[in-house]
Parts: sequence; C-alpha cells; structure tokens
Amino acid sequence: MKPRLYHNNNCSKSRMCKKILEDNNIDFEIREYLKDQMTRNEIKNILENLNDDLIELVRDKNFRFSNKNKQIDEITNLIFSKPNLMQRPLVFFKKYFICRPPEKVLEILNIG
Repeated sequence: MKPRLYHNNNCSKSRMCKKILEDNNIDFEIREYLKDQMTRNEIKNILENLNDDLIELVRDKNFRFSNKNKQIDEITNLIFSKPNLMQRPLVFFKKYFICRPPEKVLEILNIG
C-alpha cells in the first residue's frame, strides 16, 4: 500500500513532509486537494478514519461545532466549502494522520 500525502505546496509543513518522504525513498501518492477539489464523501471518509481528534482537522480553532453527533457533517461541510482550512500535512496509510510535526510521517510508516 502506497502512502498518500494530502499536499498543499503553499504550506511549509506540507513541503517538509513531502521532502521527508522523498529523502527516504518512499513511493507515495500526492493528492493536491486545493487544485483538485475533494468530494464530500472523500472528506467524510477522512473524518471517519482519522487517527486524531476530528476537531484537529480544522486549522481555524475559532470554529465551534454543535455536538459530537453532528461534528462529522459540520466539519465535512466546512472543509468542502473552505478546503484551505484542512490541517496539513495529512497522510493516509491505513488510517489518516495529521503529520505535525512533519517528521511524524516516519513514525507512521515505521521508519523512524
């Protein structure tokens, strides 16, 4: 299984994660989610399989969500309408992981 990096080239942490993968000769896919918009189902799948707290996927901590039962739908709608609010770098490898710090990707892939 190839890891997939949800990448935003304008983000230094995302660029660092990409470089770490390249420097370690990891064969991975890049998903440039700002250039090629994610579907609501794709976002919902990320949230349902996120290794971290759901709220951590939202970069702007000023957003408040009504309750746990509605968080997936609310966050899905928010990220669908404003994909730049999705935390990055995000890596998929069996589950979705927020790679902060970017070196966390090595731990996820059992390299570091």
